[in-house]
Amino acid sequence: MVRLYESPGRPGAGHLGPGFPVGRAEVSDLLERRRHERDLAFGLRPFQILTRRLRPE
Repeated sequence: MVRLYESPGRPGAGHLGPGFPVGRAEVSDLLERRRHERDLAFGLRPFQILTRRLRPE
């Protein structure tokens, strides 16, 4: 699980680069319930908290 927080109050974007091969990257809510699958790139709204579950290959 990776939790990202946009603290400066500005929209942003990024890409996760883990040190292992990723089979699936899922977006989860704060209670860690799976919402949908995405790639490793992400965008953040001001003050957004984003939770990603990375599953190895």
